[in-house]
Order: sequence, then C-alpha cells, then structure tokens
Amino acid sequence: MSSLSPWVKNIGHLAIVIDDLDKGKWFFGEVLGASFFMYKGEQIMVELDSSVLVAKLSKDAVDKSRQNGEFGKQILDHYGFQSETPELVDLFFERIKSFQLEIVREPHNRSDGRAFYFRDPFGNLVEYFWYNRK
Repeated sequence: MSSLSPWVKNIGHLAIVIDDLDKGKWFFGEVLGASFFMYKGEQIMVELDSSVLVAKLSKDAVDKSRQNGEFGKQILDHYGFQSETPELVDLFFERIKSFQLEIVREPHNRSDGRAFYFRDPFGNLVEYFWYNRK
C-alpha cells in the first residue's frame, strides 16, 4: 500500500500572516537565505523547492473570521523547514542564534531524526528538522 495520496503531491503553499513586509524580507531573505519575490507589492512569495511560503499582511488574509491574537494571526501550531542532514540542524541553530531570534528548544535527537524550535520575528513557532526516513 502506497503512503502517497493519489490526490495530493505536496503542499503547494502555506500562507502565514505577518505584521511587516520589510521584517519579512529580512527573515526570509537574509536569515533563511531563501529566494523570494513580491506579489502585487504586498505579499512575499518564498520559493522552497517545489512549494511556496506566502507571507502576507493581515489585511490580505482570505479568512478573516478565523484570525485572532496579536497582528490578527490565525491559529497555527507551528511550521517547519526540513534539513538535508542532521549536521545542518546544528549549523542552522548557530545561525538562528546569531540573528538573536528566540530559541524555544535547542537541537535534540528524537526517534525520527533531529530538530530544534525557534520563533520567527512574527511570533510563530518554527521547527527546523532532519527526518530520518529509515
């Protein structure tokens, strides 16, 4: 039995609400080192392999009825970025520390790989992980 869905190939995009476009450009461009482009001058489209992370101001959110909290954010437990090796988890942890972002949990081994957690500049919890597919 295949674990792949016949309907869904991958996440096409994930949209998060941010409070400042310049802070978003700094985080996604400088901190993460990701390429991005501006959509209509109001949304940051971060290109990540075959998926896109959309960062937009709360006024552009599709479902305003589900928003709550600071900056009108929707409820989101966390989002994550995947590493290619366990060593990169530790290297990226040092990079995140150098930008003085809040560390929630330091790098640690777990049954499915290695990970750490931090907060992006908008208060969202971010997981950076290496997934051991063995």
